[in-house]
Parts: sequence; C-alpha cells; structure tokens
Amino acid sequence: MKLSFLALLLAIPALTAAGTADAIDVSKLQVGEQGRRYVVDFEAQLAAEPAAVMRVLLDFANYPALDPRILQARRSMRDGKPLLFTQLRGCLGSVFCQTLDRYELLDEQPGLLVATAIPGEGDVKYGLTVIRVESRDGGTWVRYRNEFDPSFWMPRWLVRKAMYTTLHDGTLEMFQAIEKRAGPGGE
Repeated sequence: MKLSFLALLLAIPALTAAGTADAIDVSKLQVGEQGRRYVVDFEAQLAAEPAAVMRVLLDFANYPALDPRILQARRSMRDGKPLLFTQLRGCLGSVFCQTLDRYELLDEQPGLLVATAIPGEGDVKYGLTVIRVESRDGGTWVRYRNEFDPSFWMPRWLVRKAMYTTLHDGTLEMFQAIEKRAGPGGE
C-alpha cells in the first residue's frame, strides 16, 4: 500500500538498523483511523544532530535505502514549486500487494518538511505528512504525522490489523534507518 514519501515512507517492512536500538527513544507511536484516513503519530528523541537528520530527510533519491519498499523517489519542480514523486511496492501480508505512485507538493523549511498529496494524481485521495525536527538534549527531537486515504478500494475489515502493524513497524524502522544514516559513521 502506498503511503507518504516517508511513510513513507511513509509503512514498511523490516529494516533492522543495527546499533540504533539505544540511539532512538520513542515517546509516542500511535496508529489509527480518522474517518477514511489512516493516521500515524510518532515522536522520538534521536542521538543524531538535527542538521544531519534534515539532510537525510531531504535526500529523496536515497529513500529506497531507508525503506526497501520504496522503488524510487525523486524531487522535481512544477510551476516553481518542489514536487516529490514516490513509487512504492507495498504488501499487507500475502493478501494485498500493489505498486503505487504518489505525487506530493513539498514545503521545505528549516526543521520542517511537509508533503501534501496532489488530489487526482497517484494513488491517494488525500495525503499529508508533517515532520518537525528540533535540537533537544544534545540530539534531535522528531515529531512525525502521516495521514492518508488510498484512492483504491480495499476491504478495511480484512486489512485493518495488517495495515496497523505495517504502519507501526514501518514508521519505527524508517526512523531507525534515518538515525543510522544521520548518526556518526552514517552516510
């Protein structure tokens, strides 16, 4: 199932980031639904410096290294605005697999990255990812929120548990991979 570029990105199979278990301190990781939208809220303290974390987050071409489900990610410009295209191969168990495209307008600011899905393009009716990064306690405090509504039908009663597990585990594993790339010896 295609999620936000991070979610992306945005959602996510195992990326065991060796040596990061003690480097990331998760204070919140909640997955749920608000109406038709799936929602992930995540907050954690990373040991890496904020500038390094933002470098990893803005290195869209290397998103496949953060999440093996991401087949490609590329940033371009449209009408003077940054655009992110992400292609993802996602599976919920062995029941539902699909390759999905997502087109998002980006808002890149110091300590803030916002990706908003473009309605009518790609495989989501609605998508919003907000990542806030700030210096705290000698490392980086990260707040991440991903909301999305797929544009294709799937039986929610059948996929709900697998979707929640995928979003939960994938979000944690993605940020462990970000921490690993942003930390000392990373990249």
